[in-house]
Amino acid sequence: MMEENKKKLISYRCCHCGYIYEPLKGCEKNKVKPGTCFEEVPQDYRCPVCKSKKSGFVPVK
Repeated sequence: MMEENKKKLISYRCCHCGYIYEPLKGCEKNKVKPGTCFEEVPQDYRCPVCKSKKSGFVPVK
């Protein structure tokens, strides 16, 4: 269970502009609440900086 929680708190980086989505912070501009893992972010989510689609994000290692 602990490993699953860690996996959900992974940050994601926009490949186009470098913006980092941090699950603990959420994304106020897109009305995503803090604590929302990237997998739970709506499919129509767009980067708040460059408007890239959700598919343009990759996990940060």
